[in-house]
Amino acid sequence: MHPPDFDLTGRRALVTGGGDGLGRQLTEALVDAGATVTICGRRPGPLERTAAELDPGTVTAIRADVTDPADVDALVAAAGPVDILVNNAGLAHRAPWPEVTEQDWRQIMTLNVEAPFRLCQKLVPGMADRGWGRVVNVASVYGLVAGDASRYPGVGLDIASYFASKHGLIGLTKFLAAQLGPTGVTVNALCPGMFPSPANDDALSDEVSAALSAGTPVGRLGTDRELRSALLFLTAPASSFVTGQSVVVDGGWTLW
Repeated sequence: MHPPDFDLTGRRALVTGGGDGLGRQLTEALVDAGATVTICGRRPGPLERTAAELDPGTVTAIRADVTDPADVDALVAAAGPVDILVNNAGLAHRAPWPEVTEQDWRQIMTLNVEAPFRLCQKLVPGMADRGWGRVVNVASVYGLVAGDASRYPGVGLDIASYFASKHGLIGLTKFLAAQLGPTGVTVNALCPGMFPSPANDDALSDEVSAALSAGTPVGRLGTDRELRSALLFLTAPASSFVTGQSVVVDGGWTLW
């Protein structure tokens, strides 16, 4: 039995980038709360493993590139009416900002900002018609602050498009929350701090991990389960009066 305020039994969710890393943890959290979940991503291997290891009857894996309009249309058709949309897919491109090409800039903006917007366009009107829905846009603490390059020794923070895109995603979250206020659909941003994940393994040397831990009041990086409760709150009936917010899970990183 799930506590009623956190019970997602009968709800249908879509998690982009749900095959591995934080996306898989978010998928597990929704499944544990009773939801059925469609996960998508560009690589079928992680998607299929996640579906098989969790529950093929509860988790459906669909290979889809959310920056490809044809893939998005097929994904929306396959997922059907969705009550919960978790826009988790995202990337960073590392290069000194004067050298970032237009193509690289647009690639990050398309994935990190435009894809969530297009999915909202296609899926949220149905939520509003049914009078209930939850959208969680996975942003970052770097959608709120500029960051300190000294915390990344030997790597730096040359990810201009990532910063801009995550700030943009939080702006989109606030706009949609205001537009959808009376409909029963809430829109919030989840802002992780420093979490290991396959996407940033290359940057997380022992030296960088130590510096990031030292810059976090709790003195460590996050674990792969520490976003679950925040996501469950934002997707559950309990959060019906919370919208347009950036929920920060960072061990206090943004305090300093």
